[in-house]
Amino acid sequence: MNKNESIAAERYSKDSWLPPWTIKEHHARYNFASNYLAGKVVVDCACGSGESSQIFAKAGASRVIGIDVDAGAVESARSKYVEPGLEFSLGNGREIPMGDALVDVFVCLETIEHVKEDKSFLDEVWRVLRPDGLLICSTPNRDVTNPGTGLEDTPWNHFHVREYNEFDFKRLIGNRFKIVECFGQNPVHPLISNSSRMIAKILGTRIAVKFNQGLKCRWFLFDAMKLHEVQKSSRTMEYFVWVMQK
Repeated sequence: MNKNESIAAERYSKDSWLPPWTIKEHHARYNFASNYLAGKVVVDCACGSGESSQIFAKAGASRVIGIDVDAGAVESARSKYVEPGLEFSLGNGREIPMGDALVDVFVCLETIEHVKEDKSFLDEVWRVLRPDGLLICSTPNRDVTNPGTGLEDTPWNHFHVREYNEFDFKRLIGNRFKIVECFGQNPVHPLISNSSRMIAKILGTRIAVKFNQGLKCRWFLFDAMKLHEVQKSSRTMEYFVWVMQK
């Protein structure tokens, strides 16, 4: 499976089954990003089915360009979502199909962990952003999703090239962008995060991951959108959702 296929295989779509909390997590990120888009030219990177791009267009963006590496997804999005100022284009993070300094907000949700050349990708984002343009980026927190591992270790999710902890993500982003605000999703209780690290140390990361995934099954019985809202918290978060400025 090549890199482009891996992104397509894991992407969110209304047409395929996903745990209900995963759907809520995605929509919470879309809603959060929508707060920054009114009157802006926006790129929705790895737009997939195009649903997120439509949401951004309806949030008041003056123009939304959804880009994706999957030609089939782009064609499907073009036929399914038609809004003023909404368009879809085939492209990837190494060669964004836009000129320099044309974008106000670049939205990159659950994508950078799939990109092998993450530094080159951020250079390309920098190129297309206008001065003071924003990058809104979300990605899993390795300390939760892969406890006990390092940046160069292969994540348990084989669709991901790498996952970052807070230090790694801050170092990667901070070399290019000013970090404006740090948010996250799914706060983790200290008892759970400490238990997860201990399990990883004693039994290995795979068992710790299964432990964390098993805890999510409670959401089959009780779940709500508010549990997955993007927020600020002093607790460890399962996902980083950061706002950066050029």
